[in-house]
Amino acid sequence: MDIPVAFRWAIVALAVLQLTALVPVVRRMRRPDPAVRTDARLDLFDVIASLTLLAGVGLENAPLLLVGFALLGAVITVKGFRALRRHQRT
Repeated sequence: MDIPVAFRWAIVALAVLQLTALVPVVRRMRRPDPAVRTDARLDLFDVIASLTLLAGVGLENAPLLLVGFALLGAVITVKGFRALRRHQRT
């Protein structure tokens, strides 16, 4: 299955947006507060998983796509558990 050129450009644009999302994440990772750094690491893994997923779609590479889905699913699960724990504490 061949992806049309317009969709490839859209994938490249999304990848560029994901790369620009790395700048605030890296800045938050440099802060002294451990809780902020932990959240920043999860956001970093989120960006990396999204880029992997986009690369899998753009390159039509099924193993890379599956790895991207697995990483993104793991990150979303961890973020969900952390949010649920935070909600239960209040």
